Amino acid sequence: MTAVDTAVRVLLWSTTADADPAARSAPPEGELTDPQELAAPPPDVTAVLTGLAARTAARLRLDALAAGERRPVGAGALLLAAAVGGRARPHLAAETVRAVPPARSLWDVLTHHAVVTPALPHIGDAALAGRLRAASPLTALLDRPDPVGETDAELLLEDVLLTHPQGRRMITTVYCEAPASPAQALWRGRLLDQLRMSERDLVIDVYEAALLRHAQAHLSLVRRARIGLTAPPDLPAARPVAYWWAALARLERSHRQLLRARSGIGKEYLEGVRLYRQVERLEASEGSTS
Repeated sequence: MTAVDTAVRVLLWSTTADADPAARSAPPEGELTDPQELAAPPPDVTAVLTGLAARTAARLRLDALAAGERRPVGAGALLLAAAVGGRARPHLAAETVRAVPPARSLWDVLTHHAVVTPALPHIGDAALAGRLRAASPLTALLDRPDPVGETDAELLLEDVLLTHPQGRRMITTVYCEAPASPAQALWRGRLLDQLRMSERDLVIDVYEAALLRHAQAHLSLVRRARIGLTAPPDLPAARPVAYWWAALARLERSHRQLLRARSGIGKEYLEGVRLYRQVERLEASEGSTS
């Protein structure tokens, strides 16, 4: 089996994984022989890539934004798919990821995301997982980046997604969910705080949507974090949850009336604000005694 055969099987699996995430099995595995064929895929393989890009745009409700993209789909997703299929040999798979060119079009961004996101839970090698994540700026943005991919994720957000209503809506929809991991909480919290001045309304939209749609999950995380701050306080465990609320805590100080004007923001948000301020005080106390 050649690298192209392996990659196509993974691409087809990616389409199925996107359609039914709950039914995801492990991606197919195969050899990475004749990898040079990946650089110039035959027309039928290009058609698979194009179809995957279109389906991903529709699933993420970015179809109107993607419709303005005139650059074609590149071969980057094919290389990523081959690396996923060849994950049993992590070093060779990592070399394949290193050959992936940066995503040059929104179609590239979408196909990279479609391949990498469902595959990550099945990548046992941490270094390979990091390389895959770094090669997919949309995956990095929506989940959390490998440090190498932070800049690309931020540029995608600022230069593409925030310029279109569909991109803004997607960020609100995804970022309002309760974080799935401490690393994700820290990443999203940092970005929300970074956007607090330039995109204040969007940031408030995220918190309002969080309280309307996912209040129970968020407040459960807050309460568990506060329990962990009893003596001796477990700051490392509480910090990611608290930092997710950082932007709202600062807006509560400077723009309280804007928050009160939002019908979806009730008093329960103060639980998250109090957690952030408690962590802030403990960090200041910790710093003064070190």
